[in-house]
Amino acid sequence: MPVYRSIKHNTMFVKLLLSMTAIAVITVILIATVTYKISADNSVQNAISYNESILTQQQELIHKELTAIKYAAAGMIANQSYLYKTNGSNKLTVSSLIDLSRFVEEQKKMSPYVDSVYLYYEPLELVLTSRPEIKTSPISTFADRSWLDEWMHPSENRTLWLTGRPDGFSPESSASSLLQKMPLIGQVNGAIVVNLKLDLLFDDYLSHYHNKKGVTLVLGPNSELLYSDADEGEALLERADLGKLASGSGSYIDGSDRIVSYTTSELTGWKFVDITDRSVLLQGMNRIKFIVVAVAAAYLTAAIALSFYLSRRLYRPLQSVISYIGGTEAGRREGAVTNQSAGDEAGFIRQRFDQMVRSWETLMKEKRQVDTLLTNNRTAIKEKYLNDLLLGGSTDQTAELLGIRLDFARFAVLTIELEEPYPVNGPDGMFQFHLFRYGLMEELGTDIDGEIFAKDDKRTIILLSVPPDSDTFPLEQANRLKQLLQSRYGLTVTIAVSRIFCGEQSVRLAYEDTLEALHLKMYIGKGEVLPYTILGDWKTEEEAHYYPYELETKLQQALLQTDKEECFKTIKLITRTAMDKKLNKANIQQLFFQLSGEIVKTLVQTRGDMTAVFGERPAYTDTLARAETLPDMEACLLGMCSRIIDYHKEKRSKMSDVTLQLAAEYMEANYNKNISVDTVAEYVQRSTSYLSRIFKESTGMTVGDYLIQLRIKRAMELLERHGSSIEEICGEVGYANVSYFNKIFKARTGLTPGQYRQQHSADKLLAHGSKRTNP
Repeated sequence: MPVYRSIKHNTMFVKLLLSMTAIAVITVILIATVTYKISADNSVQNAISYNESILTQQQELIHKELTAIKYAAAGMIANQSYLYKTNGSNKLTVSSLIDLSRFVEEQKKMSPYVDSVYLYYEPLELVLTSRPEIKTSPISTFADRSWLDEWMHPSENRTLWLTGRPDGFSPESSASSLLQKMPLIGQVNGAIVVNLKLDLLFDDYLSHYHNKKGVTLVLGPNSELLYSDADEGEALLERADLGKLASGSGSYIDGSDRIVSYTTSELTGWKFVDITDRSVLLQGMNRIKFIVVAVAAAYLTAAIALSFYLSRRLYRPLQSVISYIGGTEAGRREGAVTNQSAGDEAGFIRQRFDQMVRSWETLMKEKRQVDTLLTNNRTAIKEKYLNDLLLGGSTDQTAELLGIRLDFARFAVLTIELEEPYPVNGPDGMFQFHLFRYGLMEELGTDIDGEIFAKDDKRTIILLSVPPDSDTFPLEQANRLKQLLQSRYGLTVTIAVSRIFCGEQSVRLAYEDTLEALHLKMYIGKGEVLPYTILGDWKTEEEAHYYPYELETKLQQALLQTDKEECFKTIKLITRTAMDKKLNKANIQQLFFQLSGEIVKTLVQTRGDMTAVFGERPAYTDTLARAETLPDMEACLLGMCSRIIDYHKEKRSKMSDVTLQLAAEYMEANYNKNISVDTVAEYVQRSTSYLSRIFKESTGMTVGDYLIQLRIKRAMELLERHGSSIEEICGEVGYANVSYFNKIFKARTGLTPGQYRQQHSADKLLAHGSKRTNP
């Protein structure tokens, strides 16, 4: 009865004691089980390692003995060639037969593991042997010929190891031989066959390891059994899974819980295998098992005693706390003492827990109100949080309130620029676009290990957590996001990727990395991923100013000649030059604005109609001002030139005057003759002034200029062919003075004829090299 009352009035103590005792028992049992398991696994692994080392040692010893026999067989080829002599009837001489017979007999003694030696000469169809019962024999009547098929079969290796072949002298057994094909030296085709005493060899090298466990087998190249040190070798081989015996060395445990260790001879292809039952290796574990049980029992006894001691020590403060709570004013107000039985700790704690639940509900209600406030203003708070990060301010409290998912231990910044056109239109398109953008941020945020922020109307910033040892992770994520936005939403974006940083204070540096990378959009174009690492080649000093005067002249000439292909080629060359010289953005914009003015000036000089070409309000200046990349600026100039050339061609196509048509045809047919404006006017039967006026109005140039243009164009074609000298070309296009021809050519093209030929050759080589580099 006293014991029952003690337990009743100390329920928490009893539960604590039983719990700690159960934990101690379970812990000791787990430790003992794991300890025994580790010991057993170590024993098995040690046995496997020992067996593998024994097999390797045995294989190496046998390999050494067989290598000596192989070298001796190779040496026999050289020695027999000196003893081999035939007479006129294509038979061995008597002396040669005696010498070779004695030589074969002696070679049998080269190793105790050689049973006999055959020396076979194919032209003589003769076999010389070291066997006592037969010294020589024709191959057709020789009893042991099962090796002959292998000799006749072509192979890259002239040294073959034959196992399990029929023995003609002992039909009840098989023979193992080394077959050395001839000739290695000399003229005679044949073979040397060294028959081996494999049983003796294996017994000498494989039967004296008494400490190893298991059965040792030797398998031939075709997995045939060559040797077993136990009677059950054949039965073990039948049950073994030979498909797992790969080349080289290794071990595995088969379905019958047997450990199979093996190694392969590189010389013969034989496999040395050891098969050991796993249960045999664990027979020596009984002593370890007894030690583990004894230690576990000792630990368990100590654990129970310690549990009792700790339970008493832990229960005393708890009992004091309960007494204190029950004795406080709040406790008396709640009836904590009067409503509980003496020593009923569980009821008292349950009552106090109910009070805590009510307090917790009140706190949660207030927390929900705060969360609602944060949710309604989360976007604005996140933008401020990002600005604080970029300014290097402290953001710990803000991050905690927002639940930011970012580990600053290792991170990178991805800055996304949305490129026009945006996916919404209409009068409220920009408002709809912002709603779409914030919804997109929320959707993408679930797939990103980090946080995504709106920086401004065009840029979105991602603070991306980077896993350890994954330096390419930010670039991979950027490529994935670009493809996702393009395929799912039809958005074209340019993404800049910073280096990997550590620490909250490094966010500003990472963002500056992305701004530097975004500057390369000018050269590379929109819709690309721009890692900071590619800035290395652009960190050189930029040129202060550059303007391609020669290319400008060439462009004007192409416009005057309405040569759209040459015009486009020149503009692309200007773009490439700007990239090669790494011009800054201001210089590039100034260059393209000036070129656009020169293009318009060319239209004015030819009395073209600006309104007909560009409309009432030309938009090319606004297009150039909004252009952010070199390809955009290049496209603007290409469009301007295309419109001007199309305008001129359309204007010329409307020329219906027979006089102009006849004049043009006459000059194109006789440009290389000594003709002038008067000659052309006489041909078309019009006055010189009349012809000049209508020609100028229709073509934008004088008759003389048109004639010069024809001659220069023909000269350029001849210069590109490299078939004629400049003097010959000068006469062929209608000029008598080479100096005057050079002057006219340079005035029209900006280059002398020689310079033009060199430039054309260089451009042709460059184009050819580019095709080879980019097939």
